[in-house]
Amino acid sequence: MKILKLVWLTVICTVLASASPGTIKNPFLWHLSRGNTGFYLFGTMHLADPSLQVLPVALEKALERSDAVYTEVSMEPADQLEATRMMLRLDGKRLWSTLPAPLYQRSAEYLKSLNPALEMQPFEKMKLWAFSATLQFLEAQLRHPALPAIDAVIYQRAKKAGKEVGGIERVEEQLSAMEALSEREQLLMLEATLDYLEQNRDYVTTIQKLYRNGDEKALMAYLTSMMFQEEKYRALEERFMQLILYERNERMAQRILQKVKENPQKTYLFAFGVMHFLDRGSVTELLEKEGFKAERIGSPKEVR
Repeated sequence: MKILKLVWLTVICTVLASASPGTIKNPFLWHLSRGNTGFYLFGTMHLADPSLQVLPVALEKALERSDAVYTEVSMEPADQLEATRMMLRLDGKRLWSTLPAPLYQRSAEYLKSLNPALEMQPFEKMKLWAFSATLQFLEAQLRHPALPAIDAVIYQRAKKAGKEVGGIERVEEQLSAMEALSEREQLLMLEATLDYLEQNRDYVTTIQKLYRNGDEKALMAYLTSMMFQEEKYRALEERFMQLILYERNERMAQRILQKVKENPQKTYLFAFGVMHFLDRGSVTELLEKEGFKAERIGSPKEVR
């Protein structure tokens, strides 16, 4: 579905595998400065991709020079378990009793198309929005089922090095946008998800390639081409983007400002989904409005 591709680039941590250091040609890495204050922003990709486990050299340098590393949410086991808990229904309802029969059947058929052994049963307790989001990148997750996302790699590397680590948002804040959707909206989201998945099986591969190339314009053009194309989904997509991206960008930018103001002696690295740093209303744009100069960097010699 058009909307969730964008959304789950920014929300759900999925899995990655290993690769050579040169795979990411131009990382989405920025250095922001204002007077004597400086910090880094790194745009991550929450997808299963064998090219992202080994960090780009420029990111390695930025990580080395940082005193504190913050991802979207904390990567501590308790916080990740809380995220999993919030994806499950506690009211006793199940997908088989919630979904209209045709939509349930379409979901089951899509799972079978990924792997004939896949059944609906493991997903029955999921909330509708969580099920839609899971379907989006399930095929990619099945390829690499047990390796950490790049966010988790960065977080754990920093923690092991004794650096300050944490999440810029709480789990419940991050997922509150999904919780704000009505059941009718969540049903429409699942319908749109299946519409897209049944017609476009190569979108993950395309996004991975564009991300690795680091071409901001090409990535934005591809992502925006997948949205607002069908009238029946347009209102939901607009509402969703406001909830999941723009409102969160405002919160993220304010918390970044608070941290660098309270601790000007520290160098921070903030690693969020790449869409939080691109286009209008981005965290980068909001920080520039506060007087920070944002410079995209990529090679080791460019890392300050």
